[in-house]
Amino acid sequence: MWKSFQSMAPGFSAKPIRVQQKVVDHTLRTCHAAEGRTVYDEHNRRSLGMISDVCFSLDGRFLGFVLEQKRLFHNRHLFLEASDIKEMDQEAVAAAEAHLQPLPKSCFTFEQIKMQPVKSPDGEMFGLLEDVYFCLDKGIIVAYELTDGFFSDLAGRRQVRRAADTLIEAGKDGIVLNG
Repeated sequence: MWKSFQSMAPGFSAKPIRVQQKVVDHTLRTCHAAEGRTVYDEHNRRSLGMISDVCFSLDGRFLGFVLEQKRLFHNRHLFLEASDIKEMDQEAVAAAEAHLQPLPKSCFTFEQIKMQPVKSPDGEMFGLLEDVYFCLDKGIIVAYELTDGFFSDLAGRRQVRRAADTLIEAGKDGIVLNG
């Protein structure tokens, strides 16, 4: 059919149609993937420590990383703000003018909420928190990965709750999502 149309219209050449695509300007990260990466000072390539945890604000924003610095007789934990992070690749994180400081008081870490029950405001159980997807550039939580437990994981059943399910409360009793 196409050859017959081309022979009837000499000089006709099919040009590809340009389809406009949505450009994504941020990269999603997960807490599990971030843990264990080494953080380097961008200027002198000196190691600042290893990411041991991810820190979030009480209203559900990404604040930064908790770094573990190995010392002779103890390990020290310091906080690296998200604004100090310049680049994050598969192996390491580059930080510019890193002002390491103590962990903020009004925050929670991924370690504190990992495997906690996730519920609706009405008390409906969604599952257990397995991982958190966050955007390093925007400083927001994008999604929560939930599991129903060990046997659901073996069957490959996990659910992801989008950021529309905003965080209302994170505490010892679990996490409450709006939605």
